[in-house]
Parts: sequence; structure tokens; C-alpha cells
Amino acid sequence: MERPDCPHCGSSWVNKAREVKNKYVTKQGYKCPECGRFFVERDGFEGKTYPKEVIVEALHLYVEGLSLSKIRTHLKQHRGYSPSDGSILNWVREYSELLERFEQEQMEDPEIGRKIHLDEVVVKVGKKSTTR
Repeated sequence: MERPDCPHCGSSWVNKAREVKNKYVTKQGYKCPECGRFFVERDGFEGKTYPKEVIVEALHLYVEGLSLSKIRTHLKQHRGYSPSDGSILNWVREYSELLERFEQEQMEDPEIGRKIHLDEVVVKVGKKSTTR
């Protein structure tokens, strides 16, 4: 993995330092020799107790329409984590604006040649219709 630039002074000369651990996540820390500041690489999930994969999966399940308790049950069964309903709701509130902006950008600039999956297609010819 490429070393990040220092978020404080912008220097690209940073050194690996101690790892930062919380309840479930361990991240690599860095120290900038130019400004002397310590930092952890920015990945959009700073300060979160749960791994980013768990948060992203919870957000996906919420968008799919699952209730908070069903999301919690799913994460417990498949990932071994059991975040509270409040934690899941906080993630939804925090990342919903980011997801909304991403969705708008996707709608503004659709990719030509994108594959579309359809479950059923109804073709009408005159008064007859066939399902494929």
C-alpha cells in the first residue's frame, strides 16, 4: 500500500509509526518528519469502532429495505458483529448525504454500454403479449 501524504502539511515523506487499535479495527499510523505530527490514513471511516466492511454492508441492507433489527441479526450471523440499532441509524444518517451525492453523479453521467439485468421482459405485438 502506498504511503499517504501528511494531512497537516502535505508532505509526501512520512514514516510508518505505531498501529492504532480500537475494539475491532487496527489501522496503520504514520508520523511526518517535517511537521512532527502523527496521523492515521484517512479512509472515510475515521473514529469508527466497527470495520468499514461491516458499516458498508449495514448501509446496503438498509437501502434494500431491511429493518434495523434485521440488519443487526444479519451482521451477527454473517460477520460476527452486533452493532446497536442506534449505531446503524447513525451510520445511515452520516453517510446518506454522501450516498445521495454519489447517486446523483451516477445519474448525471451514465456510462454508455452499461449492462442491465432484467428479470422479465414483456413484449407486446398488436394485441398479443409474450413474457420472456
